[in-house]
Amino acid sequence: MKKRKGQCLCGNVRYEVAGKPTFPHLCSCRMCQLWSGAPSVAWVEFPIDQIEWTGPGGAPALYQSSEKTQRGFCRNCGSTICAIDEGYDKISLTMTSLEDPSAIVPGKQHSYAKEAPSWWSAAVKRQPTTRA
Repeated sequence: MKKRKGQCLCGNVRYEVAGKPTFPHLCSCRMCQLWSGAPSVAWVEFPIDQIEWTGPGGAPALYQSSEKTQRGFCRNCGSTICAIDEGYDKISLTMTSLEDPSAIVPGKQHSYAKEAPSWWSAAVKRQPTTRA
């Protein structure tokens, strides 16, 4: 089975995950916005028993963000990495923490799309700009 790799910004928290990726989607709930500092988070799920934390920092630090959800982040750089729901057999990983963030494309599902900032749809539709 194909293994995918990912990491935080500083490389302290790294992972390898196997299994079939499921439920690739965007979420614009207010909690995801505050946690990530972004208008939406791109998520993908993998079997929780298929993740291995391989970096020198081990597993990410966890913050209990709601009654059943913990959000994982790097203790060094603060990168958002994952969410773990109590009693659920999957781990949600941020797609952009994957080594190849283009390998999995979010589906049509956009959780809490109405909570996205009003400017978000206009920003997404703009033509990409080139960097200097």
